[in-house]
Amino acid sequence: MIAGTTIYDVLIAVPFLCYAIYIVWQVSAWLRLPAQNGKTTEHTTKISLIIPARNEAHNISNCINSALQQNYTRSLLEIIVVDDHSEDGTRAIAEKALAASEHTWKVINLPEAIENKKNAIDAGIKDSTGELIVITDADCTAEKNWIRSIAAAYEEKHYKMICGPVVLDNGSGFLAGYQGLEMAGLTVLAGAGIGSNIPLLCNGANIAYPRKVYEEVNGFKGIDTLPTGDDTLLLFKINKAYPGQIGYLKTRDAIVKSGPQPGWNNFLHQRIRWASKGFSSGSIINSLISMLVFITNMLLLIYTIWSLVYFSFSPAFLTCLIAKFTVDFLLLTCGCIFIGRRKFLVYFLAGEFVTMAYVVWVGLAANILHYKWKGRTY
Repeated sequence: MIAGTTIYDVLIAVPFLCYAIYIVWQVSAWLRLPAQNGKTTEHTTKISLIIPARNEAHNISNCINSALQQNYTRSLLEIIVVDDHSEDGTRAIAEKALAASEHTWKVINLPEAIENKKNAIDAGIKDSTGELIVITDADCTAEKNWIRSIAAAYEEKHYKMICGPVVLDNGSGFLAGYQGLEMAGLTVLAGAGIGSNIPLLCNGANIAYPRKVYEEVNGFKGIDTLPTGDDTLLLFKINKAYPGQIGYLKTRDAIVKSGPQPGWNNFLHQRIRWASKGFSSGSIINSLISMLVFITNMLLLIYTIWSLVYFSFSPAFLTCLIAKFTVDFLLLTCGCIFIGRRKFLVYFLAGEFVTMAYVVWVGLAANILHYKWKGRTY
């Protein structure tokens, strides 16, 4: 045993070892995941792009213009905006942006007694005509070959669900950069999990699935009690029905861009919303990984506070700290290189300590506190 360490130090080091093994495994899976080469021939798939929107007056025009500029046959791309009881004129702005379009398009309202994103997506799908459903958020924009990359993966691989990368950009300051860095890491974890046939997460701003598959798994039935989970919980349902038939778009053509949350309060409420679906996933592996991430960050936070208060830095603490920082840096570097945002890495060191605190706070708060989102309290 290393001098200065105790049996307790050794036991505490176990979750850090497991965490390091997990991250290295994920990075390896990401590096093995083949990049997608776009199909050069004409596509034949009719696609319905569903854009659920609530109070997105400042963003919906950019989102729609991005969709209208897609390098995809216009007659094969249908655009449907579903207004979830917006109070800021979102519907009127969406209709104006679509008015001169040669695409087939609709702007529909959710009925008075129905709300939230899952219901908006479901309503959009029921009112659509496409073979393949593509979902994005109303505050997002995409590269011009985004739809083509999805169609290529679908037509060549016949995936039952397709997930793509999301980049948080167009912000300034530490919080914006930190969110961008974190999303880069989540991009790698999403692609690695799907590539190794153990999908653990995806982003609802960039997913697609055949209408037939959505209907076969009964849509959001069984996961409709939560206002969140339109992405990851549906991913688990489809993976259970069609194991090994989910694809990830590892190409910059498939990147969807969004903005970071403005301010710490919005950021924390968003993360609580994400975490609130954790124990409803039905995935043992997902729950174990979530607990591992929580435990390692909690232990490291306690170790850090203890060491600073008593100015005593044990070899075990320093070893765990260095190990976690090393594998995290490896993961985040892979993500930043892929999305072309190496600039986010300047926030790494400070971001590691922020991560310790916020993961612990969110992990606890998600199970005991309400959160606010889009003007609603859940």
